[in-house]
Amino acid sequence: LDPTTRKLALEGGREVLISDTVGFIQKLPTKLIASFRATLDELSDASLILHVVDASSPLAAQQVRSVQGIILELEAQDTPQILVLNKADAVAASEETARAARETSWQELHEDVTPVRLVATSARDGRGMEKLKAAVEAELLAICSRIECILPYAEAALLAETHKVGTIQSEEYAEDGTRLVAYVPASLRNRIATACELAGTSFEDEAPTTTSKPPAAVGGGDDAKNRKRGRLSDVSR
Repeated sequence: LDPTTRKLALEGGREVLISDTVGFIQKLPTKLIASFRATLDELSDASLILHVVDASSPLAAQQVRSVQGIILELEAQDTPQILVLNKADAVAASEETARAARETSWQELHEDVTPVRLVATSARDGRGMEKLKAAVEAELLAICSRIECILPYAEAALLAETHKVGTIQSEEYAEDGTRLVAYVPASLRNRIATACELAGTSFEDEAPTTTSKPPAAVGGGDDAKNRKRGRLSDVSR
């Protein structure tokens, strides 16, 4: 039941680690329950949760509600979450399943745990995958600081780390260092700020945006009512 961790390269050049925990299992043997919950301990260190559900299953809503309950028990309810409605191809194959998926208020299934986004995908035919990657990048940017600085040339290691874990908007070579505009995690922001202060070069930043924005549905469709209620109007497409 060990989680599997892989690297994922995002469009902005940032590399992130994706830890794939064990999926929800109905009627799990008692002796495995502790092991199952232990795999979800990865959530405590996560910057973003991708909650993947088989949207074609008649038990999908129940499974989402159960997993959200576990997330609450692990005190990870404040970690931004994208609810991934997978098997969109199977949903589209049945009008009854498609209608049920469209009418489900996915973001209201648990009163204390609310996904910030919905994305419909199909691992089988690849639909929605680029939208999912874009959603991941957008949410990670939302919890990063935007910095504008001149990073001293002596801090090549910090620049390399920014390329690896940040998202660079612009990079130019100046007389006293690299002129950089980027989104970076808080820990890296602090080290870059210290390096610039010691070298006497400029440093400005903007705090991360809050994660309390209204839930956003990703995947198309212009039905404002569906978006407000956390429904995804194109889940069957």
